[in-house]
Amino acid sequence: MADGAHRAVQSSGAVLDTGSSIFATLGYLCLILGGLFLVYWLLRRFGPFGMGTPGSNAHSPRLLGRLYLGNRQSVAVVRYKTKTMVLGVTEHQINLLGQEEGDEPEDNEPSSSAFAGLLKGKVEDASES
Repeated sequence: MADGAHRAVQSSGAVLDTGSSIFATLGYLCLILGGLFLVYWLLRRFGPFGMGTPGSNAHSPRLLGRLYLGNRQSVAVVRYKTKTMVLGVTEHQINLLGQEEGDEPEDNEPSSSAFAGLLKGKVEDASES
């Protein structure tokens, strides 16, 4: 009886080869992960609603400059729409030090001298009041 069952398995041609099935499984896994990564990349590159890069959206805040003051403390100049804000950033909080309304800037790349001038103006305004 066992001999008949053995012949039935051999005649069906179903032979399990664990080496090739493991490689096939890994191949499908890589294919699926690659497809997921491609979809993620396409959504990040061309997708709507904040999945794009920070500079791709006109309404996203842009960091114009940052001055590090110490351990996890800095002063940052951020532009959002038409407002330019000077922010004090620490490990636990963010404080608005000053803000200025203005038109959209002509150039996309801010210079470090513009940051220094804006920071100097805000420091002078704070010392006067």
